[in-house]
Amino acid sequence: MSANPQLDEVLENLRKTQGIHGCALVEKYGLVLSQSLPAWIDAESLGAMVNLMVKASARATRELAQGEFKSAMIDNDKGRIIFMSIGSKILIIVATINVAMGILQVKLQAAAQAIINLGVY
Repeated sequence: MSANPQLDEVLENLRKTQGIHGCALVEKYGLVLSQSLPAWIDAESLGAMVNLMVKASARATRELAQGEFKSAMIDNDKGRIIFMSIGSKILIIVATINVAMGILQVKLQAAAQAIINLGVY
């Protein structure tokens, strides 16, 4: 939980989407601002990993002259990890392999807009 109950509610609602294990909003340098994660995911470790992944993704995007980093997805045997830039923050989703990507994109965009509307970016 964070100091912002409205932000916590946005993440809790996002987590209710079928196929989403959990989600978090993290500063680009790794500080977890709010999270709705299952017990088997350590929020601080996730924040540290996000820091590394986003730095590498942003650097690759810049060096390949592709503009600014917006989002990334890691597919693996058991699921997907999605990172989405929202201003100076990163929204992270940990999902199952069977998550409906169309529904996920709609929910992700809605959550991003809600975070922007709260002024937490």
